[in-house]
Amino acid sequence: MTIKLLILYNLTKNMTAQTITTIDFESPEFISNPYPAYEYMRSLNGPYWQPHSRSDIEVPGMWLFSKYDDVVQLLKDSSSISKNLEKVRPGRQLSAFDHIMLNQDPPNHTRLRNLVNKVFTPKQIKLLNPRIEAVVDKLITDMQSKPNPDFATDFANLLPMMVIADFMGVPYEDHQMFYSWALNILCGYDIGVKSTDNFVSYKQSLQEMDEYFAILIEKYRKNPSDTLIDSLIAAHDNEDKLSSIELVSMCMLLIIAGHETTANMLSSGMNIFLNHPEQFDLLKKHPEYMESAIEETLRFDSPVQRGTFRITTKECEFGGKKFHEGEQIVAVLGAANRDPAYFEEPNRFDITRNPNRHLSFGLGIHFCIGAFLARNEAFISFTRIIERMPNIKLSTSPPIWNKKPLFRGLQSLPVTIY
Repeated sequence: MTIKLLILYNLTKNMTAQTITTIDFESPEFISNPYPAYEYMRSLNGPYWQPHSRSDIEVPGMWLFSKYDDVVQLLKDSSSISKNLEKVRPGRQLSAFDHIMLNQDPPNHTRLRNLVNKVFTPKQIKLLNPRIEAVVDKLITDMQSKPNPDFATDFANLLPMMVIADFMGVPYEDHQMFYSWALNILCGYDIGVKSTDNFVSYKQSLQEMDEYFAILIEKYRKNPSDTLIDSLIAAHDNEDKLSSIELVSMCMLLIIAGHETTANMLSSGMNIFLNHPEQFDLLKKHPEYMESAIEETLRFDSPVQRGTFRITTKECEFGGKKFHEGEQIVAVLGAANRDPAYFEEPNRFDITRNPNRHLSFGLGIHFCIGAFLARNEAFISFTRIIERMPNIKLSTSPPIWNKKPLFRGLQSLPVTIY
């Protein structure tokens, strides 16, 4: 079923009305700027309905919530909402990636999260600072030597993979395979898009990544070291806290999430700074604003635009609408972060914004476990960039946004360095 809506709405009080039709998450207009569509969503009296026709999901569509208070309610609720994919794929074989802790409810989610919580503490993450600083400096030096540097490909996409690969014990020389697998998996994972063309590559990449980690895990069993993968192997082999499929799924989740969200955070953040030179100049003069500036980039252009899979488990009510058991509901983080009912002048980028309770890392029991690591990488990166490349500017070549509407980041961000 296709829903056709013709709505007139104002972007601001001073702009003329524009026309919007059914939201197409794959359209060039949405990819380049989803915020007018989000503003339309928030104007509705209730959630926005998005049908889909995926054969592997036994629900006809999903309800998207875009208002801040509604999104907070969804993210916090674990009594009438489930994240377990088995509820919409009954009797079907699930891949290892389907078993990631993001797709689990308590007590399984609690057990899985507790296994990695201890290595993602601020104290443990700060031990990575010397390595992060060394990688950042090398990438900056490499960029300075190039005639046409691209911040997305030469910095933002490289740093997080190098850091998380080291952290986990994954050979960095395999990073190109992970880039390819992550692209296919994250595009196929998004049931908000209508196209199913990438579903074959999605399944193929899942299988290849599954096989890769199975081999790597066996290698570490024979030759133990001191990595995160070793800790996960011990949790499986010695402590009986992980099943075999959970062991592989944890590796897949950490390498993909550890790279994708931070790469998006860095590329979008740099793009925001360069498109708001007055705010970037303020940050250069007042480095004490760095933490709040990073939080504002997260609010202004969230690396993850929508929350992952959720389904109702009983009759309930959200945003003034009643739901039956088995309906899919989605928290649109990017829309909630610009809700004028919660953020004053939400379309204005302000590095001094306070308070700034954005939802880019989620909320509740599924709050992003790697949030501190991502913030740490961003803090070190932008601090060193300002110190070593204070005159970085946008190139005349236009940036290119990635085509993963569930995630927001840049595929290419050409810059000039003086």
